Amino acid sequence: MKLTLRFALMVMLLAVGSAYSQKVYKRWELGGGVGWSGYLGDLNKSDFFSQEPKLSGGLLGRYHISRNWALRGALTFGTLSGNDANFDDRKVRGFKTKSSLTDVSAIVEYDFLGKNRFQYDSTAFQVRFKRRFSPYLFTGAGVGFTNPRPDFTGTASTPANFRQGAIADQAADYSKSNFVIPFGVGVRYDLNENWVLGAEAGFRLAFSDYLDGISQGANPNRDDRYKLSTLSITYRFDKKDKDRDGIPDEKDACPNEPGSVRMNGCPDKDHDGVADKDDDCPDVAGSVSMKGCPDADGDGIRDQDDACPTEAGVASLQGCPDRDKDGIADKDDVCPDAAGLANLKGCPDKDKDGIADEDDACPDAAGLVLLGGCPDTDADGIADKDDECPGLAGKTELKGCPDGDNDGISDKDDACPTVAGITQFNGCPDTDGDGVEDSKDRCPEVAGKPEFEGCVNAKALQVVLKAAEKRARLEAELAAKQKAFIDPAKLVVDFKVESIVFATNSSVIQDQYKSILDGLVDVLVKNPTYKLRLSGHADSRGSQAYNEKLSEARANACLEYLLQKGVNVSRIVVQGLGESIPAGDNKNEAGRKLNRRVEVEAFRQ
Repeated sequence: MKLTLRFALMVMLLAVGSAYSQKVYKRWELGGGVGWSGYLGDLNKSDFFSQEPKLSGGLLGRYHISRNWALRGALTFGTLSGNDANFDDRKVRGFKTKSSLTDVSAIVEYDFLGKNRFQYDSTAFQVRFKRRFSPYLFTGAGVGFTNPRPDFTGTASTPANFRQGAIADQAADYSKSNFVIPFGVGVRYDLNENWVLGAEAGFRLAFSDYLDGISQGANPNRDDRYKLSTLSITYRFDKKDKDRDGIPDEKDACPNEPGSVRMNGCPDKDHDGVADKDDDCPDVAGSVSMKGCPDADGDGIRDQDDACPTEAGVASLQGCPDRDKDGIADKDDVCPDAAGLANLKGCPDKDKDGIADEDDACPDAAGLVLLGGCPDTDADGIADKDDECPGLAGKTELKGCPDGDNDGISDKDDACPTVAGITQFNGCPDTDGDGVEDSKDRCPEVAGKPEFEGCVNAKALQVVLKAAEKRARLEAELAAKQKAFIDPAKLVVDFKVESIVFATNSSVIQDQYKSILDGLVDVLVKNPTYKLRLSGHADSRGSQAYNEKLSEARANACLEYLLQKGVNVSRIVVQGLGESIPAGDNKNEAGRKLNRRVEVEAFRQ
């Protein structure tokens, strides 16, 4: 059944596809027919001929979707009748059946010779009719409605197995409407252009063994079928077409003059694709875009409107040529063989910076008028050719290089580019001015002596060393506990950033400190091997456990800010050190403020 359905669908799709692949002359047909309905089931011995043909009749409608293909709808009434008494070897069983039949079908027909019935005369734009005797094949889908009345009386010798089956059939619940697949052959003969005689023989595969109401009592292994043979007469009609050009009057722009389909039914004497009624030059072939008038030089401008009718030109120049295609007529172009710009009188500007190449100091690179046509990639007002750092905006006094810490030393030459310093130490700071740079000064805020590593004396140095040792030990313990430990050897010793201070009992970053975090983003961009450790601190107010959570929240607030700026989380380590490492005295507000902080350290991966 699945294969048959697929075949029927394929045939219908081919028919529809064919309808759109060729120009057709569509026609409708309505009519009726009479014939014979034949039962082919359990009580009939032949698969092709019925022993009890019955009179049938019905109505049909046909639509020719092309010259070869047609769709047909039909309603047929008949009778199905079978009797074991018709066969000597089945008389002993003695069953018989009879049923009314109503067949509703949708048919696809293929007419072998249909193309010759209506032919189109392309010279006269006329549809010509020729009588034609033509065969056709058909298939489709439908529904067969039956009302079987089987007679299981049998004979005295009816075998027991048939009687048992009959009992099952009498108790069976089966449908009286069944899907059918019609197929067959037919032939048509045109009496004239309007009347058609037809004869066809067709079969219906029903996929049910109960069209006759008998299955188990006969042959349950074979489905029932039936055949319909019909003689028909139909009347062909179509929409009115007075000029017989194959286009219905209602769609014909010129219903009284035969014309072509391409011209919507209107004539075109000069065959230029423009209907005579719309052709400004109906006796001379022209183009559609020119309303049927000629264009000798083929430039899209009608000859009568073309200032240069013998030379192909452009409409914007009234049909005159422009050799370099720059939109400037050759007669007005200072550089007619080199495409240029109107504001440069047709001369070129290779780098498209608005400066003619002959006046451009950098003709191959787009630049600025103020720099003589040379580019300034970093937009710092210094031409790239004179800029020692063309990819970074810088200062004029540093030949275009940036100075992030504003210490007068360009970042590329600054050993401490994030902290303002002095030339003596390659841009690194010496806060107390004692001649020892901060990275090596144990007492960076008190002027000391080089021999005491920047402290006043040996005693002061020892105090600082012990405090630093204690801090380092405590910090290492807390860092290890929070998995934030880093190897001291990897610290960037010349990296110094102002601490980020927080309000009391708060982890919200204050606006005045956001610029410090923005600067850290730039540091990480310029130093791809750097990572940062953010260490949060708190003053002594509150419990130790609370202060550890608060300090960690402060460090995480800085982390979230950096992540929002596009920093990868893998480059940040955070830790909360609570109140354990104060930077000031917790006994006064000034000291406590110093302790509410996040310190930033840089280390290399």
